[in-house]
Amino acid sequence: MLFSPAVSDRIGDAGPPVYVASTGAVLIAVLRNLGIAGMPIVAVGAASNLLAIVANGGFMPANPAALASIGRAPGGGYSNDIVSTSPALAPLTDQFVLPRWLPLANVFSIGDVLIAIGLAVLIVVAMRPNRADSSTAAEHRPESGQ
Repeated sequence: MLFSPAVSDRIGDAGPPVYVASTGAVLIAVLRNLGIAGMPIVAVGAASNLLAIVANGGFMPANPAALASIGRAPGGGYSNDIVSTSPALAPLTDQFVLPRWLPLANVFSIGDVLIAIGLAVLIVVAMRPNRADSSTAAEHRPESGQ
C-alpha cells in the first residue's frame, strides 16, 4: 500500500523512513521465526533487500534497462522504482525482470528471489506429513487379515 498513489502522494517525504521501518519490522518478524523451515533463506533475502534500501536512502533502485524492458517508468510520488545507473550495492538492487507477457510483470532483486525460494521451502516442508503423526497413525491401523 505504501507505493499506491493514494498513500504515496499523501506521505511524501516520510516515504523512505516508513519503507525502511516497515522492511525492518518484517525482517525482525522473520528472524523471530528462524526455526521454521525456509525462514533462514527468507531472512537472508529480506536482509539483502533492507541493506540495498538503506544504502540508497530509503529507495530500492531499479535497473533502467529492466524497467524499460517491461514498459514501465518510475511513477510520481514515493515509489521504490527509482532509476539509478550507479546505485549503492547494485547487485542487491532490482536488476532482474519478469517477461513482459506475464501478468504483473515487474523488476526484482536477488533478495526477492531468496525470499521466494525460502517461502517455497516453507510451503513444501509444511505440506509433508509429519513422521511422528504417520507412525502414530500406522500403530492405530488394523492389521490386514485379522
